[in-house]
Amino acid sequence: MEPLKQDNIVAFATPPGKSALAVIRFSGENLINIYKKLTKKNPKIRFAEFTKIYNPLNGQPLDEVIIIYYKSPNSYTGEDVIEISCHGGTSIKNSIINVAFKIGCRQADPGEFSMRAYLNGKLNLMQAEAVSHLISSNSTLSTSIGLKHLDGRVSSFLISLRSDVIKILSIIENELNFLEDEIEFSTKESIITKISDVKSSIKKILESSVLGKGALFGLRVVLYGKPNSGKSTLFNKILGHNRAITSEFAGTTRDSIEAYFEMKGVSICIIDTAGIWNSKKNLDLLGVENTKNELKKADVCIVLDPDNPKKLLNKTFSNFFSGEVILVQSKRDLGPIKHNSRQIISLSSITEEGISELLTSLSTIIENKYSTFDSNVLITKRQVFLLEESLSFLSDAIEHVQSDVGLDVVASTLRSFVDCISETTGNISDVDIINNIFTEFCVGK
Repeated sequence: MEPLKQDNIVAFATPPGKSALAVIRFSGENLINIYKKLTKKNPKIRFAEFTKIYNPLNGQPLDEVIIIYYKSPNSYTGEDVIEISCHGGTSIKNSIINVAFKIGCRQADPGEFSMRAYLNGKLNLMQAEAVSHLISSNSTLSTSIGLKHLDGRVSSFLISLRSDVIKILSIIENELNFLEDEIEFSTKESIITKISDVKSSIKKILESSVLGKGALFGLRVVLYGKPNSGKSTLFNKILGHNRAITSEFAGTTRDSIEAYFEMKGVSICIIDTAGIWNSKKNLDLLGVENTKNELKKADVCIVLDPDNPKKLLNKTFSNFFSGEVILVQSKRDLGPIKHNSRQIISLSSITEEGISELLTSLSTIIENKYSTFDSNVLITKRQVFLLEESLSFLSDAIEHVQSDVGLDVVASTLRSFVDCISETTGNISDVDIINNIFTEFCVGK
């Protein structure tokens, strides 16, 4: 591992633009002198001090702030850390950070604070990735999953599985030192059972991660139907405001429109589409093609038709969509219900009749989708790739035992599993991999 840089870094921990407050974060080996230069005071450890910040080059005050000094190693990064809460005006916060540059600090790289926390043993790699996940989280359930990673529950579970395999390894490697008539060897069945138990746990995490993809990134719900079937009006009604243009003329919507809301803790991306119909006009054909592309990406499709939505479930539809379907007879206010099927929801976006039934149906889909959902979910592609690889090592080890391959081969395969889990939680020697992981983080974190 490349030695940790000991220079002082600084960055905004809040987004750019004008705001009531801004937070500026410093980290380095020894920030006492930086603190003194900025405040003309000695720092009190972990004390929120209300004070003026000065430009030490000319003594001019820059702002009145709250400043906190964290002494190494009791900080987020494990180094000395200073956090300044200043007024959020662009000129004020820029003047403070420019002064920081002039008195011995450099601009932090993306994710460098979390990288230093990882390299200093304050976070393991899965916890560090959870920090980035929490920043981008857009739903309650996604946040809950990120917090379980941050407090170490998921990585601790993986480490416990690694320990189970190390115990199996120690038994096998001990037996390799003896002849068959010297000790009583473990049976094939007992070894396979122990490995299978770990394999079952790894498989469950991976299966939950497939289910949890919607929890992490949201479900895509597409409105589908012919032009003028009420898609855009329903889209606006679900959102509670006019997001899409509506009119009595068919084909008003030519492009897909997305909007987000939360249901049962899950982020829902609802998409209003142009719909599908036969046309020779190039612009109409582009709209239909766009609808087909949205169907391919969707998890749920709300199929609307003023007469009978079932007639839209044709070969064209099934070629592009294989998820959950909600059937809706729209424009109920214009005439009587034209079906007697419990599978079809009859609604009016004008009178709001049937809207609650539609939302209940969508809510039920979410509940069913996550009823068997295990919270030990992986949150990055890196984690999924490594756990899939670790699962293959366990499968190979079981096959080796069943085929009476030598125990030394079984031991070697199990060691590969142990290495894979170690890499998942953060035992990585490749500096480039570490840098790539943290450069995806935002600056200031």
